[in-house]
Amino acid sequence: MSRRVAAEAVLWVALGAGCTPEQPPAPELPPAGTPVAGEPVFFVPKEMQAVLTFAGEKGAFSDTSDVEKVPEESRGMVRVALLGGAAPPPGAVWVTNLRKPDEAGRFALETVPRDLFEEFALGQGMASTVKLPEGIEPPEQVPALQPGELVVYKTDWCGVCKKVEEYLERKGAKYVAKDIEKDPEAAAELAAKAKAQGVPMGSVPVIDLGGELMVGFDRERLERRLSAGS
Repeated sequence: MSRRVAAEAVLWVALGAGCTPEQPPAPELPPAGTPVAGEPVFFVPKEMQAVLTFAGEKGAFSDTSDVEKVPEESRGMVRVALLGGAAPPPGAVWVTNLRKPDEAGRFALETVPRDLFEEFALGQGMASTVKLPEGIEPPEQVPALQPGELVVYKTDWCGVCKKVEEYLERKGAKYVAKDIEKDPEAAAELAAKAKAQGVPMGSVPVIDLGGELMVGFDRERLERRLSAGS
């Protein structure tokens, strides 16, 4: 074959390739492990490996791979990071209630925003144990709060208390924070209120909701009271 014939053959091949119908771009596939929309996702302890994150004493968070090592009081909301399994949507984390397996022993997974997981977990009614100073003398009378007023009795080291304050500030709620370890008058005031309402002491936070005491961070109850404006 002459050089001229060979060159013409190459040209025809190139022209033929250029006339090939344009192909649509390949669809973008979701990352491996992404659940199909609408299908439930489960955590099966005996069959799947995962890192479980739970709220512990003083509002500190811990990790474990063993369901049995999650304390009972912390099981209401636990973060589940599946190893090699389905991934949650961007900006979210998987959570589950380890108190409620289904008949097959599986735990249904739900999503919550990543930056609110700690608030939601501690907001299941978590509290921190505290030992009050000795020799507290509760005053005979304590000025009653007006409807809508909030007082948070706390300590400086209590992680649950910090989340309560962060929550209230995010909601734009007005409140007064009183440290019962640093302020003996605040401790005596709380003791008087607790005695009057028959509320046990020994944990923080304690929130005075316009004259009604709430022990621990009950997020749903607090949300209802703020929404009602009382």
